[in-house]
Amino acid sequence: MTKRLSRSNQPGLPVYPERMIQFGEGNFMRAFVDWQLQQMNNKGLFNGSAVLVQPIGQGLGALMAEQDNLYTVLLNGIMQEQTVNSREIIASVSRVISPYDDYAAYLALAEDDNLEFITSNTTEAGIAYHAGDALNDAPPKSFPAKLTALLHRRFELGKKGFVISPAS
Repeated sequence: MTKRLSRSNQPGLPVYPERMIQFGEGNFMRAFVDWQLQQMNNKGLFNGSAVLVQPIGQGLGALMAEQDNLYTVLLNGIMQEQTVNSREIIASVSRVISPYDDYAAYLALAEDDNLEFITSNTTEAGIAYHAGDALNDAPPKSFPAKLTALLHRRFELGKKGFVISPAS
């Protein structure tokens, strides 16, 4: 029987401070963005983790929590003319927040001065305007409205802005 990945059976894994808000917890974002964060952390260039925001109600937050937000990336291919077959445990995700289950925790991200970056792989379907969205919705339906609510909260607190970058 295979043991579930957890910090208790991987005791040497570092815990990084939260520095990035990432919209999306799917395979692409975890194997692309969070893997890159892990590589930067391994080289001492970032020293940070990502807080993942579940973009839809039925996300992966509970599954990620069962593994202490750890997962494994398998690399198979060719890098610098050498065959690569590797497995790496990724420890660059701190937690997953579902704004559908805990909107207050989502808005509380605006209070954290250590959070500097926001990334997303939201497609044109997710960026679509939703006429019914309002600032006091908890949560708003569309990605732009959720992001606007977070930025508005940050502004209300008088804190510096975020560096926002798409991941695609």
